[in-house]
Formats: sequence, structure tokens, C-alpha cells
Amino acid sequence: MEWAIGTRRRAIAAAASVAFYAAAAGHAQAQQSAAGDAQQQSNATQQDATPANTLPSISVKGAAESEATVGLVARRSSTGTKTDTALNEIPQTINVVTAQQIEETGATSVNEALRYVPGFSTYGADVRSDWYSVLRGFTPTVFVDGLQVPNTLNLSSWRVDPYMIDSITVLRGPTSVLYGQGDPGAIIDVQSKLANGERIREVEMQLGDYARKQLAFDVGDKVDKDGTLSYRFLGVGRDGNSQTGPNPEQRVALAPSVKWQPNAKTSLTVEATYLQDWGDASNNFLPAQGTILPNPNGKISPDLYTGDPEFSHYRKKQWSVGYQFEYKLDPVWTFRQNTRLMHLSLDQGQVFGGGLDPADPTEASLLRYVGLYQLNYSRFDVDNQALAKFRTGPLDHTVLVGFEYNRQSTTDSESMATGPSLNMYNPVYTPITNAIFGTSAAFPRTDTKSTLNAFGVYAQDQIKWQRWVLTLGGRQDWSDTTQNDLAGGTRLTQNDQAFSGRVGLVYLGDYGLSPYISYSTSFNPLVGVKIAGGGIAEPTKGKQIEAGLRWQPAGKNLMLNAAVYQINQTNVVTPDLALDPTGSTSVQTGEVRSRGIELSGVGNVTRNFSVIAAYVYQDVKNIKAGDNTLGKWPVDIPRPRQMASLWGDWTWHVGPLAGLGVGAGIRYQSGTAGAADNSLYVPSYTVYDAAIHYEMRNWRFAVNGQNIFNRRFVSGCQSMNTCFYGNPRTVIATAKYDW
Repeated sequence: MEWAIGTRRRAIAAAASVAFYAAAAGHAQAQQSAAGDAQQQSNATQQDATPANTLPSISVKGAAESEATVGLVARRSSTGTKTDTALNEIPQTINVVTAQQIEETGATSVNEALRYVPGFSTYGADVRSDWYSVLRGFTPTVFVDGLQVPNTLNLSSWRVDPYMIDSITVLRGPTSVLYGQGDPGAIIDVQSKLANGERIREVEMQLGDYARKQLAFDVGDKVDKDGTLSYRFLGVGRDGNSQTGPNPEQRVALAPSVKWQPNAKTSLTVEATYLQDWGDASNNFLPAQGTILPNPNGKISPDLYTGDPEFSHYRKKQWSVGYQFEYKLDPVWTFRQNTRLMHLSLDQGQVFGGGLDPADPTEASLLRYVGLYQLNYSRFDVDNQALAKFRTGPLDHTVLVGFEYNRQSTTDSESMATGPSLNMYNPVYTPITNAIFGTSAAFPRTDTKSTLNAFGVYAQDQIKWQRWVLTLGGRQDWSDTTQNDLAGGTRLTQNDQAFSGRVGLVYLGDYGLSPYISYSTSFNPLVGVKIAGGGIAEPTKGKQIEAGLRWQPAGKNLMLNAAVYQINQTNVVTPDLALDPTGSTSVQTGEVRSRGIELSGVGNVTRNFSVIAAYVYQDVKNIKAGDNTLGKWPVDIPRPRQMASLWGDWTWHVGPLAGLGVGAGIRYQSGTAGAADNSLYVPSYTVYDAAIHYEMRNWRFAVNGQNIFNRRFVSGCQSMNTCFYGNPRTVIATAKYDW
């Protein structure tokens, strides 16, 4: 206990000393450049002397911000450092999917928007989740506008409609130094379309497969002529059918925001979101026999519906409200505060497969389970930041000191039972009712309520000297979790703490080349997990070493990246068969190693021709384990050894075809392991995408096709009982009008 208190005091003292050092250095800089500061003070005095009825001129976009994104290419990001930093100065791999890329490739979900990001792998379509995915071998942590979304079960994950997204940033490797707890693979940070003072008038309509009908709008403008107050309001309404089954897939989403900028020093953006989904679980659980293995009855149809037409349902509501505040105290210091309150509720009835029914020797019947889920999540986040920019001799510093707090409350009520089997080759749906949960087929009902409180203090210094950029950062986190088993009448309290850090060095070389190297760490608490001896599992720890090279060719709107990395995650819980041959006793001696090579490029090769290209080779293994998973690949989500993708778009800008464009894409994934002991092999697959679009005056018309040859493939298997088909062909036509 004394050690923990001492660690906390040392972390706070370290943060305070960094802040003091920054302030003192800023004061020294002011003394060294008195003439320049005097001029700044004179300008400030003149500004303060401006008559009350005359507002100062406000520039909505600075030079750096206006050049942050050009078409497909992002040049700056705040995700990698929590400061506005050029991408070639960030010592970790970072990929940005811009709004143009989302539109050009016709993405209808966040998962689809990430299809051409290096190494992004996931299962097939599922209306419930955008985040059931893997990057660098681990599940990424998800953020929206720099704050984490609720940590939920996959079936109830927070969703963002792609129409409301300005960009998606993928920061690879451990990120706990700035963002706290999470696995070491990556974070995904979604940037929303927010009020920015620009006049926006846009309406979009879509028609597509599965009776898809969508109407969306985006309206924004200044409220007053000086631009002190501006607004933006986005909305999406969609109706359609699920890819399997008779139930509809519908959505309503709204996102209003208001920005107040009374002067050049102060900015406040208030935003809110609302989303409601109605649908069904469209990602069926199918056995290996009949998908990747032979079945005497033949292949199982990808269109098989394993649910129940009357019982199955999916109803989700989510809303959020928050603000982003910034105030420039003086030429050195800026204070920022980002705050958000989020709530999500889910009511779902699901019927899903559990492998072949052992009572049917013909291997035609599917064993099914029935589940009812009522889940509620509430989350509050506040991130306070003090940013200082100053010089000490020949060194330029960008110092960030922050304090972050988040609280999440969760209620989880689940009921499960064994349901009637289903003939997969001649399905007859026996009605399922709630009465099944009162029979002997029902499993014990679970009702839990948990609360997480997490605190973090962090400090970072980006030091620039000539062509060298050194990034140093450290963070101390504390979290306490209370978990109440309402059905069992038990209570669990868990306290965790961890220190994480990052050090990275970048050289800004000639010809647009920027080599870098970095080392970073992460942690992730294992809430409620018990190990041998009755103890509570400690957080998993991650560490990464990475080296990379970025290239921005002079005069080209093009970004190329190459990286090599190795990640080791320790403290992984694994069964210890030496202690207990039944495998029911676990210890924290497991370790997962992920290493690989990543190549990517995005931008314009010529004025007419643009590309998005990626290649990944990765090796993910359990290098320490107490059971038969030792030396095997984790299979909870597909982790193919190789992935490659290429998207090209040719658009004519002059001549009789001006405004017309065509695009084509190819995506390849090598074979993957299935089942925990890797006893299954899931074959490789290649799918093709295409698009045609035309712009004239205020109109844009487009037709996008995904998997245009309708390749039927299995995207992954978790076990003999759980395999998933990939997405079938979909075609969507879009018409957009701006005025």
C-alpha cells in the first residue's frame, strides 16, 4: 500500500516538475526574445483596445490546418501526439482514412472504410458491431474525437455512421502513454464532422441491394456575419433488409454541433449525437463441416438464416453530448478540455448456431442456442490538457501535460437456453418463445452491475533540433472496478495501476524521407479474472519496438510508409495443465508475440490517377502457454499471415469526359488458422471491388460494388462450431447534391 501511494505521489510530482520546467523555460525564452515579445504584447494591447462593438477578425482555418488533408492524403494529425503534428514527425505508424476515401470506395460502415488499411482483418457483416477486428494481432481500442467510447460486448458496440465521419485515424502499436488502458495493437480514432464556420448544404440519397434506401443531409453555416457562432447538423435515415433472414435493418442518426469562437484565443465546440438501430444478427455461427470441411449433405448455403423470424430482434439506442474547449493563455501556454457523456442501451433476442447436433447422425442439423440480452452502458470522460510551445537554446519544445478521468457504469442481464435444432439443408423454423427460459433447457440467468473509475496523469515533450525530432512521454494510471453479481449475491472489488511510456526519434531527411524508431508500452486490466490461489489477475503488459520510413515525394500529393515491428504482450492468462489437468486453473504466464512488416501508399500518382495500396506480412503466436495453444496462432479474430490490397481511381478533369471517374480494387487475404489448437485451416480468398462516378456542377453520381464477382468464402473460424461467411456482393447507387 505504501509503495502504491509512493508511486502515485512520484507520478504526480513528475508531472508537476515537467509543468514547472516548461513554464520556466518559456520565461527564459521570453527574456531571450524580448523584442519579439514586445511586438506581440503591442499587438495584444491593440487587440484588447478594440472597441466593444467591433469584433476582431477570426481566421477559421490556419495554414497548417488548411493543409492537414488534401484529398486522400492526410499530412497532419492530433491523434499520434494529442497535439497538431505533421505525420512525418510522429514516431509510430499512423494511417488516416479521409472523407474522400470513404466516399470513393463506397464504404457503408467503419469496417468497410478500413478495408484498404494495412493489416485490418475482421469477420463478415454484422449490424451489431464495427469493431470486431484486429490490427497487428490485437483488438484495437476505439475512440471518437480523442475520447474512448464505452467498453462493451461486441454485440453492443458503439457505432458511428460513415456519413458523419470526417476521417478515421489508425495509430499502430501501444498507445497507453496518451490514451490509457488498451491492448498493444492499435487505436482507432474517428473524427466527426463538426461545425467549423463553413457554409455546407448537402443532400444525399442511396439505393442498393437488400432493399437499401437511405437519405442523408449535412447543413452548416455561420450564424452571424463575423463567424463568432456557427452550426452544423447532420442526419441519416435508412431502411433495408438484413443480409440473412426476414427482419429489416433500419437506422436513424442525428449529429448537431455548435462552435463559439469569440476571438482568436477562445474556441468552444458543443456536439451531440443520437443513433437508433433496428435489425437482426446477420453474422451466422456455422459449423466447419459444410463450410471449410466436407459434409455429406454438401455446402451450407451462405444465405442460411439460423435465427428465428419472430423471436430474433436487435434494438439499440445510443446518445452522447460533450464539448471541446480551448483557451490560449499567452504566447506559450494553451489550455484544452474535452468532455463527453455517453449512454447506450441494447435489447436483443438472438438464436445462433452451436455446431452440429450430436443427435443427428446425418450431419444435417444445427444445434442452436437462444439468448436474451439487456445491456446498458453509461460513460463519462474528461481530458484536461496544458500545452506549451517554447524554445530552450537551439531546441524547440512542444510540451503536453494532462489529467484524464473516466467513469463507466454497466448493467448486463443475460438469459440463455438450448433451442430447437435446425435442418441446415431443409430449414423448418420451430417457433421460439420466452417460455423456453423457464424450462430445464435454460442456463442460469446472469445479472451483473459494474462500475469503473480510471485516473491518469501524463506528460510529453516533443523536442525539435535542426532535422531531429525526439518524442518523450510517460503516464501513470490508476483504476478501480466494482463488480456486483446481482443473481449470485457476490461483490468483487479490484484496483490496478500501471506506468506506460514512449520514446521515439525521427530524422527529417532530404527528398521527403523521414526514418524513425520508437519504443512504447501499454497495459490492459483483466477485470474479474481469477487465477491460481484465488487471486485477481493483474493487467496484461505490452511493449513494442518499431522502425519505419515515410516518404513524401516533393511536388506530389502522395504518402508512402514502410515499418517493421515486434510486440510482446505478457501477463496473459493461460490454463496450467501441470497444476490442473482439467484446464480449469489459470496462471498469468502466457505471452503473445506479434511481429511483421507493413507497407502502404496513398495519394495521386498523376493528376488523374490516384491509388491506395497496402501489404502486410505478420507472425502472431502464443510463445508462452500452459496448454495446446503453445506455438499456435490466436483465432478469436482472423490473423492472416499476409494481406494485400490495391485501389485505383482514374478521373478525367478536362476534355469531353471531364467529371467522369472509374475505380477498381482488389483485396487478398492468405489462409488463416482456425480453432484454438489450429487444427482447422481457413483457405485464402481474393475479392474485387469497383466504382464509377460522375460529377457535374452541384451533383455527384456514383455506383459502388463490393465483391463484384460474388465470391463466397469463409472469413474465419473460431472453432469447429463457429465459422463465418464473408460479405456477399453488394451494389449501391448514390446521388449527392450540393448548393
